[in-house]
Amino acid sequence: MNTTESDVHIGTSRLKQLGIGVVILVLGVVMTAGLIGSRSSEEQTVPPPKSTTVEVISALPGAAVARVEATGLVAAAQQVSMVPQVSGALTFVSDQLLPGGRFAKGSLMARIDSRDYQLAVDQERSRVKQAEVELALEQGRQETARREWQLLGNTGDPPELAARKPQLAATELNLEAARGGLGRAELALARTNIRAPFNAMVITESADVGQVVGTAAVATLVGTDQLWVNVSVPVEHLAVLDIPGVRGSSGSKAAVVQQVGDERITRAGEVLRLAGQLDPQSRTATLIIAIDDPLNLKAGTDPGLPMLPGAFVSVVIEGLEMTDTVTIPRVALQDNAYVWLSEDDKLVRRDVTVGWRNGDNIVLTSGLSAGDQVITTPLSFPIEGMGLRPQARTVTALKGE
Repeated sequence: MNTTESDVHIGTSRLKQLGIGVVILVLGVVMTAGLIGSRSSEEQTVPPPKSTTVEVISALPGAAVARVEATGLVAAAQQVSMVPQVSGALTFVSDQLLPGGRFAKGSLMARIDSRDYQLAVDQERSRVKQAEVELALEQGRQETARREWQLLGNTGDPPELAARKPQLAATELNLEAARGGLGRAELALARTNIRAPFNAMVITESADVGQVVGTAAVATLVGTDQLWVNVSVPVEHLAVLDIPGVRGSSGSKAAVVQQVGDERITRAGEVLRLAGQLDPQSRTATLIIAIDDPLNLKAGTDPGLPMLPGAFVSVVIEGLEMTDTVTIPRVALQDNAYVWLSEDDKLVRRDVTVGWRNGDNIVLTSGLSAGDQVITTPLSFPIEGMGLRPQARTVTALKGE
C-alpha cells in the first residue's frame, strides 16, 4: 500500500515537471516569433536616405577674351659695357656718370685727353694738302706732255707713258691714301668723347678724372626706352595668344605689375616674341614681353617709382576671343580637372578643360553645355549617384566673360 502511493506521487511530480517544460518551450517559441515579426516590421519602416541640399548655377556658354596669367623677371632690352676705343687719361667725367644716372642718346659721358689725337689730325691734313698739290702739278705735266707730242708732228693719242698716265694715277692714289689717313685720325679724335649710344641709365661705373683708360669698361648702361619681361607659360596657352612671327603681326597686350610694399607699379606691355626652346625641366614656353617707357619718363616731372631690371613682376596677357566658354566660381572646380553636376537630382562628375582664371572665377573652354547645373556647394563625402536637392545659387548665373 505504501509503495503504491509513493510511486503515484513520483509519477505525478514528473508530469508536473514535463508540463512546465512544455509551457516554457511554447512561451519561447511565441516570444521568438514576436521578435521576428517586430524586426520585419521595423525593417519595412526604415526611411530612405536623406538627399543632400546643394546650391547650383546654370551654365551659360558665351564669348570671352582669353587671359593668361604668369610671373617673370624684368631684364634689359639693351645693355652695353662702355669700353673706350682709344686710350688716354680722362679729362672730363659727367656728374651723371654714377649708378642710376641717366643719359640721352649722344650725350657726353666722359672725355679722353685729345691733344695727341688732334696733332695726328693736323699731320694728316698736311699730307692731304701735299697730295692735292702733287696731283695738280702732275695734271699740268700731263697737259705739257700732250702738247709736246703734237709739236713733234705726231697724230692720234700718245702712248700712256708719254702721256704720263701712270704718274697721274700714282698721285691720285697718294691723295686717296692721305684722305683715308685723315679720316682715321678724325675718327680717333672723335672717339676721345665717350657718348651714350642710346637713351640709357648707368648700372655700374669706373671712371674718374685722370684715370688712364683703354681696355677696360668705364660704365655699364641699360636702355631706358624699353625693358623685357621673360615669362614662362604652359605650351597649350600659346594657342590663345597673338605672337609676332607665330600668329599675327602684333603681339597680345599685357599688363605688367610690380608690388612694392603697399604701392603697385603698373606698366603696359606687349608680346614681342617666343623664345627658341622649351624649359627643359617644366616643359613650358618662354614669352618675351616688351615694356615701353619702363621708367615712366613721359609722365613729366613726377614719374613715380620706376620699374627696374631685376624686378619680379606678375603679368596678365590678353589673348584671342574664345567662343562657347563657361565661367564658374573657383569653388566649383575640383582638382583643377572636373566639376560636380546635378542631373535628375543625382550627383554626376564631369571632366572639364580650364582655360584661364579671371579673379575669383574660372573660365572653362570645354566640358559643359548650356543649362548644365553646376554644384557650387563643397561636398564632404561626394558619392556619384547620391541624391540631391538642388537650389539655385543666390548670384546670377555666370557665362563666358
